[in-house]
Amino acid sequence: MAEELLCEADTGAATWPDDTDDEDPDRLNGRRRGRPPVLLTLNPEFGRIIAISLRMNLIETLIADFSGSGLAQSRLVLSTRALDAGALSDLVIAQIDAMLGATATPRHRLLGIGIALQGIVNTDTGRHLWSPALSITDVDLATPIRQAFGVEVVMANDAVAVALALAASEPALAQGLSATIMVGHGVGMGIVVDGQARWGAGASSEIGHVKLAPNGPQCRCGQRGCIEAHLADYALYRDARTFLDLPPAVSQQPSEAQMALLRERALGGDPRLEHLFQQAGRALAEAVATTISVLRPHHVILAGPGLQAFDMMRHAYEERLDQAVLPWLLKSTAIYIRPSESAAIVDGMALRTLRVVDRSHMETAERIPGAAALV
Repeated sequence: MAEELLCEADTGAATWPDDTDDEDPDRLNGRRRGRPPVLLTLNPEFGRIIAISLRMNLIETLIADFSGSGLAQSRLVLSTRALDAGALSDLVIAQIDAMLGATATPRHRLLGIGIALQGIVNTDTGRHLWSPALSITDVDLATPIRQAFGVEVVMANDAVAVALALAASEPALAQGLSATIMVGHGVGMGIVVDGQARWGAGASSEIGHVKLAPNGPQCRCGQRGCIEAHLADYALYRDARTFLDLPPAVSQQPSEAQMALLRERALGGDPRLEHLFQQAGRALAEAVATTISVLRPHHVILAGPGLQAFDMMRHAYEERLDQAVLPWLLKSTAIYIRPSESAAIVDGMALRTLRVVDRSHMETAERIPGAAALV
């Protein structure tokens, strides 16, 4: 196994000095006998992993090789809230099988499967607890998929996946504690400490469900006044429809095109929309203020498609943030704006899955006599 796991790195046209038996036999000049050292790298063909993003009315599937390079990707649009537990697991299994078939990947080469879900996920048990994208709750999604393919199934909240993708693309964000607040379909948070995902009690942070006002607008979680109910795409579009003639959103979730239309009309100078986005900016500031005050992170990253409207939120956001956080606390945290695309979810989930697979295979290699020296 260890021999398959690693392969020689392609280092280009490297040259080595001659090393003859009669030159410097005692290595007085630092020369060595025998074959020159060879750099090793992960063997991309050792196996493949599949990463899945499950969110409102969309399932994205990515297959990647062992180096993390994507080989193929698909998008399936459907009514996710119409799925029961059996139909959901059957659909995910079918998507995985389709991806294996499309890339001619034998099942025995599949090493792991990662699933990122919008909502609350228990990463320890592999259970989906609640998601606005689904009408079912407390579902064991990992077990049937693990049984179908015989590999590790890794579960995570989609904000955690985005946090990992950003930390991988910008190494500075992997230093210390980084909190990524993801704004889009909902509002979530992913915590990364020194490049590794972290969470408490088996689930990631639900910063979007911190309450701003007990009698505030309705949230999809069933309660009122959540940060998400002021800031998420569905909340902005829902509230805009109370005074604008806008087409209804499927399952109350506006499409990318509908949100682009909303931003366009706001930029046109409608004062009602300007007020709506300023209110969203204040809600975003409350999320950042809570994060900084409680976690004291080195970095806060504001990410997700919802940040495409940040310029319209900026004034209210900055004004409220200055009021909500002690000045010396605010100065201790660097804040970044990264309006990431949805592809960051499957990219980050691929990284998370590969790390779990790496650890599993390295531990196996260490238990094989003589293999530890090879890795």
